[in-house]
Amino acid sequence: MALITREIENITSNGSECLQNDLKGTSHAYPQRVDSVYAAICLGVWSVVANSLPLTAIIKHEQFHTPAYFLMANLAASDVLTGAAFLFVGSSVLYYVCTETAPSIAMLRFRFTLILLSGLSSAYSLLTLTAERYWFIVHGMSYVNNVTNDKCKIAIIVLWVWSLLLAMLPNFGRLCASRTEEGCLWIGGGLPLSYVVLILVFVFIPMAAIVYFNLAIFWCLWKHVNAIAAQEAAVGAQSSVSRKSAITIVIITVVFLVGWMPFSVTMATLPRNPVSLSQMFVFIVLNSAVNPVIYGFRLREVRRGVIRLFCTGHGNGDLSP
Repeated sequence: MALITREIENITSNGSECLQNDLKGTSHAYPQRVDSVYAAICLGVWSVVANSLPLTAIIKHEQFHTPAYFLMANLAASDVLTGAAFLFVGSSVLYYVCTETAPSIAMLRFRFTLILLSGLSSAYSLLTLTAERYWFIVHGMSYVNNVTNDKCKIAIIVLWVWSLLLAMLPNFGRLCASRTEEGCLWIGGGLPLSYVVLILVFVFIPMAAIVYFNLAIFWCLWKHVNAIAAQEAAVGAQSSVSRKSAITIVIITVVFLVGWMPFSVTMATLPRNPVSLSQMFVFIVLNSAVNPVIYGFRLREVRRGVIRLFCTGHGNGDLSP
């Protein structure tokens, strides 16, 4: 009996030491991320404020109530969500660092769901905007009849519901008991590898579609310059609008890929080091922080709309898409 009691005590002691070592490893990872956390918080604040301006301008001014601007406002809304998500995640990380405590599994899953929702909404929002520009440039003759405000609103609702369902998916079905469980990735409080693969598939699909639409747009611009001029005349657009809007979408696409591709690729490698993946968060929030700067430099109408939020009595100006 004494031998059995001693063995039980040894097992309990070893289990306690393993748990303490796991918590220490987690707490040691946090200080290494503090610098990137501060950067993410600052960029998150900027992203929320800066993206709220074009979003508010498009909603407030009826001249912007066109398919292109509705989808642009939707992309700005997803960037606001991204900024708010990383502001919350960064603040919570700093809280646990300062209090020297570990977050609960529920908090870890909530934070991952929030980040995943912001990423999926950004990807599918950019996909719809790119598809709209593709239709405008490649199929300009049928654009007015087939791309309407109501259809864009339906597309926006569908993409947000779809993004929310995908983001919530890891919280259902088989859940990992801990982040160290075999066959689970440490992120999100323990994520089964099957869910990781599924999430990555639905992240890379819109990325591939966005790249395809952009290539198709520029191929059309390259091969059919004269035909495009006739299409622009049919829809009443200025001669330079399609080229300028296409280049703007390409710039936004490049920034999006630079922001989210490192995180997605690193996640696909199933890393065991928390720091290697969490350091990519700065690139993600940087994507949302840069987008309003692109709007400001590339789109004169958006600049005018934002200025009119603070200045009254000015003319409406030319706000054609």
